[in-house]
Order: sequence, then structure tokens, then C-alpha cells
Amino acid sequence: MALNTATKIILGIAIYGAVLSTISLVWNIYNNLQDKGKVKVIAKFGFVDVGGKISENLLIATAVNRGKRPVYLSSMGLRSGKEDLINLKTIGLPCELKAGGSHSEWFEAEKLKDRTFDFAWYRDATGKMYKSQSITKKLENYFKSKEKPKNV
Repeated sequence: MALNTATKIILGIAIYGAVLSTISLVWNIYNNLQDKGKVKVIAKFGFVDVGGKISENLLIATAVNRGKRPVYLSSMGLRSGKEDLINLKTIGLPCELKAGGSHSEWFEAEKLKDRTFDFAWYRDATGKMYKSQSITKKLENYFKSKEKPKNV
């Protein structure tokens, strides 16, 4: 079957339209997957200055929203094996963490001495858990540095 010139042009336009719409669909799906809140949790030691009074050493867990959409944080804590130590003395949870925003909570470091903790975490309103890197070595090193040196 031989195609005349007009049919070839129409067929070429149809193929071009199908390819272009497929590319557009893939691009939109990719953008929708990227357009969400992305929370990074960072755990580090520090202190708080309240009116000139310096606190004891604290393990501070900070959640940073690196995504484009807000995330609603509902709780935070530390994981020890299969158990969670939930911080009941939170300062601002639940809260909305806007794009580019951060939120910090803390634990008194000395109260963490008798257990091994794996990571700090925040949970959002949908139940998704955002985890920090391992804090096991960080805590071990902190408590080793607090031990009194032995007389030689």
C-alpha cells in the first residue's frame, strides 16, 4: 500500500504529537514526585543560652525541610533497638515546617548515659519517619570524654 504525500505528512504530525505528549507526561510525573517535603534530621551536641544562663550539654535534634512543600511534624525522639524514647517536653511540636525551614528539640545528654541509641527521628502527620545518621558513636565518644582520667 503506497501512501501519498498528504497521508505521510499527517502520519508524521501524529507521531510527533504522540512523542511530544509522552515526553510531557513523563516530565510532569517527575516534577510531581520531586515537589514534596524532604526532611533531613541532624543530631549534634550543644547548649542553650536562656537569658544569659547556659544549659547543661544537650543532644540537639534538628529537622530541616529541604523540599518545596511544607511538612507537618508531629513528634520526635530517639531509637534504641526496637524501642523509641519520645521527647514529651517538646517546645513546638506539632508544627508546620515550611520549605527551607528548620525545627530543633533536645534531650539532656547526661540522661542518655545508660542506654545505647541508634538515631534521632522526627515523624510527620502522615506517620512517615525521618531519621538522622547513627548517633551511637557520637554518644559513646561524648561519654568517654566526660570520664575522669585515671591516675597513671
